[in-house]
Amino acid sequence: MKKRHVLPQAATKTIARSIFCLLILLLISSNAYAGSGTVTVEFFYENGCLKCEKASPAIEKVVRQYDNVNYTKYDIMESFEYIREYDITVVPTIVINKSLVINYNDYRDDTELLEKLLIEGIENAPPAPDEKNNIEHQAGETSQEEPAWYGSDNSYLFVFAAGILAGFNPCLLAVMAFLSSVLISSSGTRRDLLTLVAGFCAGIFITYMILGIGILNTVKSFPGIEAAINLFMVALVGFLGLWHLYDAYYMRINSASSFRTPGFLIDILGEMRDKNILVLSLAAGALFSLVKAPCVGAVYLAILEMLMSGNNVLEGSIYLGVYNFGVVLPILILGGLLAFGLDPQRVSDFRDEKRVEIRLITGITLIVLAILLYLNVI
Repeated sequence: MKKRHVLPQAATKTIARSIFCLLILLLISSNAYAGSGTVTVEFFYENGCLKCEKASPAIEKVVRQYDNVNYTKYDIMESFEYIREYDITVVPTIVINKSLVINYNDYRDDTELLEKLLIEGIENAPPAPDEKNNIEHQAGETSQEEPAWYGSDNSYLFVFAAGILAGFNPCLLAVMAFLSSVLISSSGTRRDLLTLVAGFCAGIFITYMILGIGILNTVKSFPGIEAAINLFMVALVGFLGLWHLYDAYYMRINSASSFRTPGFLIDILGEMRDKNILVLSLAAGALFSLVKAPCVGAVYLAILEMLMSGNNVLEGSIYLGVYNFGVVLPILILGGLLAFGLDPQRVSDFRDEKRVEIRLITGITLIVLAILLYLNVI
């Protein structure tokens, strides 16, 4: 009969105690490690932004629950360096550990969802990246209201091209030919013509910038009216597209446009030969922007409707500037050609020959834009 080797009872208890103590130490050390790291939470807002004011209490409620959270608030208008670093295109935006980005489109005014996203982000905060541009967005669907082109690499080119489309139209060609004829008939110099072109372009640019920023700022300050204004502007773009198509038909039948230039604007333009050219051209550009809005401003309204979904007045203002430069660029080029010898009559002849085609293309483009805007494709 063989004897079995049995461990002494004391040795068995010692091993068991050692294993238990080791497990306790591992658990304590892991908890200590988890709570020792500092988590940075950065909140980016804009003064006057109602969405930001609504989000702020929810954010502060969450961060107060954690002793290891370093919480900082930034006014985006005074923190331009973070726009590129964190790829911020909307406010409010929260960045956790310089790596995890939660923006308005992730929770859409649902503060309970915002708190949940913050808690998950803080408790599972990734290490702060070594590279500034290592940014990833908090998981979640992007709102369908966010334009697909907004913030993309080609977005500025898209807006610039839309501006050129709006600027190259029969209305502007007619006005530029008329202004050039007025100066030439009064023995105006090349410098006078260049001054006139610059003033006229500046008047259009400034007027559209003021109107655009004003509308964007109003919508962002009163978000409750955003949906109604968006729908109105989409309907207006579609209506203007139909009007352009009708005008193409009307011009083919009657050899005249249904877009009438008011007599007082013609009188102001005609007085430039004897008055201060720069002041009058500025005024003429501003008036032209308003009274000829159905002719020039339709594409502008489409761009403005897209920008309303961007939730950022600063970014929207940059896009408006790019668009407005596109609008005045054809005028600047045409004015330069006229100043250096192009016959205004040739401009008028080209305008008469191609105005039906230009109206037709513009009308179709506007109707397509209205449909895409209504369906939230762009």
